[in-house]
Amino acid sequence: MWDAFFMSFRSMRRDEKFVEYALNVLMQVLVNFSMGLVLALVMFVIGLWSIVRSYQPNPIVALFFFVAAACAAFSFVATYLLAIYGAAAGSVYGVLKVAETNARAGRIQGGRQQRQYVGNRPHYD
Repeated sequence: MWDAFFMSFRSMRRDEKFVEYALNVLMQVLVNFSMGLVLALVMFVIGLWSIVRSYQPNPIVALFFFVAAACAAFSFVATYLLAIYGAAAGSVYGVLKVAETNARAGRIQGGRQQRQYVGNRPHYD
């Protein structure tokens, strides 16, 4: 998260538009969350085995619990990442639809403004 935080302090390049800058920051945040969650999952699974071993259970029960807990952790991380990426994709899609609607409204309104009177008659360019 720190690199995305410091990315906001740097000024945008001259040829970079705000939309490109915002998408760059969004992708950086998504990559940070993904890497952090996957690394946390790996560290959890490694630590989980030592916790299960410390209780000295029956080997079959220990294996079953380890697999069940690892699957639960993996499903949580996968669901969380899917929700984050889905929210980001939905937000980008919504912004694009609003931009498309505004551009279409601007073309229609711009078409009305192009009708000018030249020499007392309507002129369409």
